[in-house]
Amino acid sequence: MKVIILILSLLFVNTSFADHIDSITIINNGKPGGSFNARTQLYKQGLEDKGYHVDYLDVGKISQAVKMFKESDDPTIMVYANNQVFKQDLFHTDQNFVLLEYQQPLYICSANKTFSDPVTVAHGKGYDPDLIRSILGEDIVLVPYKNSGAMLKGILGGDVDMMINNQGKSLTYMESGEGKCEASDKLPTMQATVIARNVDIQEIRELLLHITLTNDFIDYHVSRKLQRPYTTFDNRQTELDYVKELESQWKY
Repeated sequence: MKVIILILSLLFVNTSFADHIDSITIINNGKPGGSFNARTQLYKQGLEDKGYHVDYLDVGKISQAVKMFKESDDPTIMVYANNQVFKQDLFHTDQNFVLLEYQQPLYICSANKTFSDPVTVAHGKGYDPDLIRSILGEDIVLVPYKNSGAMLKGILGGDVDMMINNQGKSLTYMESGEGKCEASDKLPTMQATVIARNVDIQEIRELLLHITLTNDFIDYHVSRKLQRPYTTFDNRQTELDYVKELESQWKY
């Protein structure tokens, strides 16, 4: 009888313990060594430190990541850039928007060489051509590129005279000494957002915001010159007020 009671007790303890371990899927659509990849790894570590079982899916293709996110029946989060999110109609809905993680300007870069006639300008496929022409002039040839890395290779290889690119690739270009770049105050600000489905949005928002305030996360943002936004979600509450509210509940 004692043996039976002991076995039942162990089963009860194990079941109870398992019930308190939450599982969550993270879809990583970033490339190895890239910013998205690094930040999703930080989220993974932070969630595991909080006791979550994390199913980390490494998906390099954006369209595939979006499809997996839309079709997921499990608790799922994904870090995404605003231009792609708007394009896929995933951003800023009550059902999935969690957190505006950072923002950074787009840069206009020019090569140190005699420009072709007409001037050729590399840009991302999602960029507004009319807006670009309103800034740089009508007499330009716009050359759409698949991604920021391809644009950088294009201008370094002399295929284009100018490029409009994100902060990371623009800083890399300036470090090469092949040209100069200036942050634009007329082009849209690039933003990274965290989206989620099949979760308690408020609960996951508080948890992920806490992770973004850890030393490792802040150090990474500083090293990549990523500017944290003044507001987090849906412009309803300032980040400073929200953080102050959370800090009053946290125990250090």
